[in-house]
Amino acid sequence: MLLDPLAFAIIIDYYSRVATKPILSVTKAEQVRQAILEMIFAGDLTAGQRIVEMRLAAELNVSQATVNAALQDLHNQGVVTKLLNRSTTVNRYTQREIDNLFQVRMALEPAAAAAASMKLTSEGVASLLAHVNEMRAAARIGSLPAFCVADYSFHQELYRLSENSFLIQACQAISAGPFAYILCGGPSALPVDYAALAEDHAEVVLALENGPEAAEQITLDQVGKWKTHSARALAAIVETETAHA
Repeated sequence: MLLDPLAFAIIIDYYSRVATKPILSVTKAEQVRQAILEMIFAGDLTAGQRIVEMRLAAELNVSQATVNAALQDLHNQGVVTKLLNRSTTVNRYTQREIDNLFQVRMALEPAAAAAASMKLTSEGVASLLAHVNEMRAAARIGSLPAFCVADYSFHQELYRLSENSFLIQACQAISAGPFAYILCGGPSALPVDYAALAEDHAEVVLALENGPEAAEQITLDQVGKWKTHSARALAAIVETETAHA
């Protein structure tokens, strides 16, 4: 069966745009940043633990300057605290800090979602859904580190899609939000259905497609739900520590 000329033209146009789309390179610092996050998610680095840059550089076979740059990014994102010419430690959050983080997150992230919705493209939707599928896959095999990396990446992409440099910069400070409970004491899984958490993110993508108002409201609702999960996890950690004291 011959294709309609218009349909054929659309297909040719699509593939020509895909073929010429630039492939974004990932810097060494970005690779190291993700490696450090995976160590935190896996429990190899725990809340309050000191990070020795020289040792980490040797383990990852990169320069100390690269590790330093990655840690600076994570400091800006609230994951670690990096003191100039001194030391770096993985942050350990208190209940008050969790509350403060989510107070800011509930103001910024819905705004980022609304802005992203107004700029949304099919490529942006595909990128977000790729991270959702990574979360789904991680939930199926019960991999907390893989789930957290995908969750972190989803929110980073959401901020980027807003195309608002000031909003992106502000959102970087709340990057620890999706996994803040891990920074409360240890990488134990939340007492929730991770598959359902993945579908929460799919719902955010659908809301983005439905317009800025829907994107803002659904994101606000979901962030409120995720705050409850983190609060419960922190309470469980405190209860366990008290029992062993």
